Amino acid sequence: MTVVDSQWHWYPTAFLDAHIGRTHGPRAVRTAEGYVYEVSPDEVWKYDRRFTDLDHQVEVLDGAGIDMAVVSVAAAGDVNDRERAEARDLCQLLNEELSRAQAAHPGRFAGLAHLPLKHPDLALDMLDDAVGWLGLRGIYLPGSIDGMSVADERLWPVYARAEELGLPLFLHPTRSFREPRVTPYKMEVTIGYMFDTSFASMSLIVGGVLDRHPRLKIVHPHVGGTLPYLHGRIDVYRGKGWWPGLDRPFADYLRRMWFDTVCNQPESLSLLADLVGPSRLLFSSDYPYWSTRHGIDLVRKVIPDDQVAGVLGGNAIDLLSPAVGAERTPASPPPVPD
Repeated sequence: MTVVDSQWHWYPTAFLDAHIGRTHGPRAVRTAEGYVYEVSPDEVWKYDRRFTDLDHQVEVLDGAGIDMAVVSVAAAGDVNDRERAEARDLCQLLNEELSRAQAAHPGRFAGLAHLPLKHPDLALDMLDDAVGWLGLRGIYLPGSIDGMSVADERLWPVYARAEELGLPLFLHPTRSFREPRVTPYKMEVTIGYMFDTSFASMSLIVGGVLDRHPRLKIVHPHVGGTLPYLHGRIDVYRGKGWWPGLDRPFADYLRRMWFDTVCNQPESLSLLADLVGPSRLLFSSDYPYWSTRHGIDLVRKVIPDDQVAGVLGGNAIDLLSPAVGAERTPASPPPVPD
C-alpha cells in the first residue's frame, strides 16, 4: 500500500534567505536553531530543521511509513500581498526549489506551483512553466488572494488551464482574519483558517466556477472547514433564490471536491466521510505543524478497512496521476514573464 501525505510543508532556505536584511514587510533572521520569520510585528514564526531541512523531512517520511508528500509552503509563505515583480520572483524561486526537491528525492515529493494570482496574466504564464519545465504536480491556491476572491472572473483563465492540464488545486488558508476581536485570542489560526477556506470553497461554488469548469479538481483542507456542518443551512438560502444559477443541493458540489483529513476529532472525519464518501478523502498530516502518526491513526480508526488504502494514498495517486511526469529541473529555463 502506497501512503501519500497530501498536506506537507517545507520552507526552502533560499526563500527565507531572500527575506534577510529587509527593512519593510516580512523579514527573516538566522538563529542557531534555524530562522525567525516575522510576517508582521504581531505574527512571528520560528522555523527549525523540521521546516527547512529536506533530508530531515525524508527521514520523517521514512519513519512514519509515508511514501510521498504533496509539498508547499504554508500561510506565512503566501506572497500574493507583494508587488508584481516581487511576487513573480518569489513564486519563481519557490517553484524552482520545489522542482529541485522532487529531483533530489525522486518519488518522495510532489511540489505545488506557487503563482502570483493577484496578477492573473502573470500567473497564467508562470503556470505553464511550472508544470512544463519544472514538473510540478498541482497548484497551491490560497483561500484569499490579498483580499481578492478566488472566484474572481480574472482568475477564470487560470482555472481553465488547470482543468485542461488535469492539475489539482490544493486550497490552503491565509491570514485573512487579522482583526482586533480575533488576534488577541489566537483565533486566527485555530478557527479563522477554517472560515477562510470555507469562504473560498463556497465562493467557487456559488460564484459559478465549478459549474463553468466541471472537471476542475479542488482539494479543500482540514476536513472541509465549516462546510460539512453548514451545507443544509446554505441550501435554505439557495431555496430563497440567492444564487439563481445554483440549481442543485450544495452537498452535490462538495461531492465533486476532494478533502484532506487534517483534524483532531474522529467525529469530524466521520461526518465528512458520510457526506462525500471515502473516495474523496486524502490522508494529510499538516507536518511539521501536526503529527504524521496521529493523522494515519485517525484514518485507520474512522475509515472502513476496505477503504483505508484509498484514503491513505490511492485516492491521491489517482488525483495527481494526470499531472505526474518525470521529475526534471531545466538546464536553461525559459525567461520569467514580466
